[in-house]
Amino acid sequence: MNRALWMPSATTSKPAIAWLAWLRAVLVAGLCLGSAMVAAAGEFDAAVKAYNKKQYGKAFPVFRKLALAGDADAQFRLGGLYFKGHGVKQNAVEAVAWFQKAATQGHAEAQNSLGVRYEKGQGVSQDYAAAAKWYREAADQRLGLAQDNLSDLHAKGLGVARDPVLAHVWSSLAVANGESGAGRKQAALETVMTREQRAEAATHLGTMYAMGRGIRLDEKAAAGWYARAAADGYVVAQYQLADCYDRGAGVARDPRQAAAWYEKAALQGHARAQVRLGYLYDVGQGVAADSERAHSWYQQAALQGEAVAQYNLGTMHANGRGVAQSEIEAAKWFGIVEANSDASYREAAVKSRRLVEAQLKPEQAAEAQRLAREWLRMNLR
Repeated sequence: MNRALWMPSATTSKPAIAWLAWLRAVLVAGLCLGSAMVAAAGEFDAAVKAYNKKQYGKAFPVFRKLALAGDADAQFRLGGLYFKGHGVKQNAVEAVAWFQKAATQGHAEAQNSLGVRYEKGQGVSQDYAAAAKWYREAADQRLGLAQDNLSDLHAKGLGVARDPVLAHVWSSLAVANGESGAGRKQAALETVMTREQRAEAATHLGTMYAMGRGIRLDEKAAAGWYARAAADGYVVAQYQLADCYDRGAGVARDPRQAAAWYEKAALQGHARAQVRLGYLYDVGQGVAADSERAHSWYQQAALQGEAVAQYNLGTMHANGRGVAQSEIEAAKWFGIVEANSDASYREAAVKSRRLVEAQLKPEQAAEAQRLAREWLRMNLR
């Protein structure tokens, strides 16, 4: 039997009728809101067209109306009219106030304009630190002009520490985001930077591409920047490139290449590279399994406070893998992790220590605890 569609009738209950009235009101309100948004968009577009034709007197009242209603685009446009004196008496202070309103809503162009006003002291007291803050807000949103401006401040040391590396990073991102004028500055910076500074800048750029900060996320580009710096011997880039090969991020996954680059970084003392290289030897990934080498790399990383390496040393001593079996040494390392790590490792270390101590005599457990305290006192001051 077909089911009839439910329809209200004379016998419909009052609660049902009230619900229908509420639903109708919501739908009507939604339609009104949608219509208002369409109308506002139409007004804005018309005002932009008037502005482009230099009909500023026609554009001004529309931008002001929409700006007062909270529209960030209109607030930015209104600020520009006040600053240039188009369609209204020039007023830099009023311009800054509108740029500020739009900037606090995350409007990148307004953030950059506000930064310029602070840098030049127009409509507000000159404040290079505030300029840098607003440029950085816009730069993070991939606005090339703001990135170029932020690069200038880093190059000159205005409001931020003078840093040719960061100046180069931001100018490079500005170029990538279409700010062609930044290319000359980028090239000029490279002529005065050392090889190490250029490698550091390339590493920063790799990280920006990997995170999608200031530029569209691009793991392939990130790996390319890391490779450039890694070839120059920059240890952080070597570790990051190894990680790319390890995970297959931006490059084809290649455990052998990962191991090779981890080793280059590990030999330069990079603690996390030492941990990862130790693990690869531990499980035979990208290299032939070698428990003794794994133990050696874990030891070096453990001395630098790496909790993962310390925990792995505990398991190796507990199992007699790559080293003579010793429950006392195992309990010592688990105790070190317990005292020296955050919650993510501490819980596992506590459980492992208790399991090992269950096999020890009380005096042996006490000796393990003493050795852990002594190791911490001597190595992690």
